[in-house]
Amino acid sequence: MKGFKRVTQVIYPKDLGLIVIITGISEGWRVLESGVGTGFLTATLANYVGDSGHVYAYEVREEFIKAASRNLKKAGLENRVTIKLRSINEGVDEKGLDAAFLDLPDPWKALPSVSRSLKPSAPLIIFVPSVNQIMKVLKALQEGPYVDIHVYETIVREYQADPEALRPHTISIGHTGYVIFARLVRKD
Repeated sequence: MKGFKRVTQVIYPKDLGLIVIITGISEGWRVLESGVGTGFLTATLANYVGDSGHVYAYEVREEFIKAASRNLKKAGLENRVTIKLRSINEGVDEKGLDAAFLDLPDPWKALPSVSRSLKPSAPLIIFVPSVNQIMKVLKALQEGPYVDIHVYETIVREYQADPEALRPHTISIGHTGYVIFARLVRKD
């Protein structure tokens, strides 16, 4: 992913790893993504769903779609992804999806569309950078058809690998965002 041209903030590998593990995403899954941006998460999802799965992505900014499409092509993953220029709040064309991933400034507004697109018990991941957003998301999730709600912050502290001076690196990636996990329990 270091070769990807960035046009937005991205979800870092430390958070992508957690997302992949807690959702269990695998070969053959059909997943929803909204907030494509540069395409880091999109590429990760496309890699895991394999040739028999698919990522249906919704993005409201055409310049982000162009950048993400270039990045996906560079990674050889473009055939596993369909990107639509539309707000997820207007609805999702696909139904019976295995998971949903949101990286939006106001993800609570997308929950009605997401709920109608997912299979029962499908995981939902929401990535947000602030606690204020978490509070709004939690309220919306608890009012909707979701259970098993968790909030995570991934912190990685790398050490300088020198036996003469073993200590943490002086520069590290600290807070990048919060990962919210929930599971759909019923259809609206």
